[in-house]
Order: sequence, then C-alpha cells, then structure tokens
Amino acid sequence: MTTQTDMTTPTVVEGWLRDLGLTPIRRPDGTNNWNIEFTVAGSTTLVMNVVNPKSIPRAIMVVCGMSPVPGHVTSFLTLDEGQRLSFWKDLRTLLSREFVEYQLEGTAVVECPRTLRVTAVRFDDGLTLDSFARSVSSVCKACSDAVVHFTERLGDPNLPASGEFAFKKTLAQ
Repeated sequence: MTTQTDMTTPTVVEGWLRDLGLTPIRRPDGTNNWNIEFTVAGSTTLVMNVVNPKSIPRAIMVVCGMSPVPGHVTSFLTLDEGQRLSFWKDLRTLLSREFVEYQLEGTAVVECPRTLRVTAVRFDDGLTLDSFARSVSSVCKACSDAVVHFTERLGDPNLPASGEFAFKKTLAQ
C-alpha cells in the first residue's frame, strides 16, 4: 500500500505501469504535481494519463479524454431530435458505472458531445498495484464502450486502414 510520501513523485506509478506491460512517459503539466502518459493497445488504442492533482495531493487520477472527429459531428447533426435524445441518454447510461466518473462537454440533444473525459480517483490510503490496475481497467472499459457507442450510432467516417478508432485525444487531460 502506498503512503502520502509515495504520491509526491510518479516513481511508484511508473513502476506499476511497467508491471502492467505499459510504457510510462512523463509529461510536463502546470495543472498537476506530475503527469504520466501511457497507451493501452487493443481493438481501440487509448492514450491515457495518470496525474497527481495539486488540489488533492494524496490522490492519483487515471484519465482518458477524447473528442469525436468531424465526421461524427456531421453524422450527429443528421439525426432527428428523438435519435439525438436517445444518443445522449444512452451515452450517459453507458458511462454511469462503478469506479469511474465522466464529464461530457456540449449541449445535450442540440449538439454532438464535444469532449468526453472518464476518470478514476484513488487515494494513497487504499492504493495498491491491484487497485490501480482495476482503476486503469475500469477507465479503459468505459472509454472503449463509448467508442463503440459512437461507432454504432454515428458510423466511423474516418476509419484508417489500421483499424484504429477515429476519436482523437484531447489536449486537456
């Protein structure tokens, strides 16, 4: 189990990411005490971050943020009001799950979500490799399900030959 002192540097979390077969990359960040970026490969490749927020220094936050591509926005605008309402309602229902929080930016029903951010917060008094791995997994599953939701409802207009999903990483994670 970690201590408050362990949260002052990303060393422990970097080691855990390596234990999980992931490659941590330290990123400069004025908003957080430290920020580590890593990529989770799979059917949907996700770029994620683990940060130590200045506002809650005894915690880490696992974060994944995405924005739809222009083709999704265009497809959303072709939906009638009932389909838009269903899209937003089903997306919120999909993301409402244990162990993660989510933020959607955009005016519900009127516009396609501009950004989607899924987070899990863990505090030092209960943080172990096991709980950390579970948090990473929970955020990954929520984001992957959101990707499927967008793809099924709006299509995948920019599907590259590699099969990588057309969402793009947001700058503010």
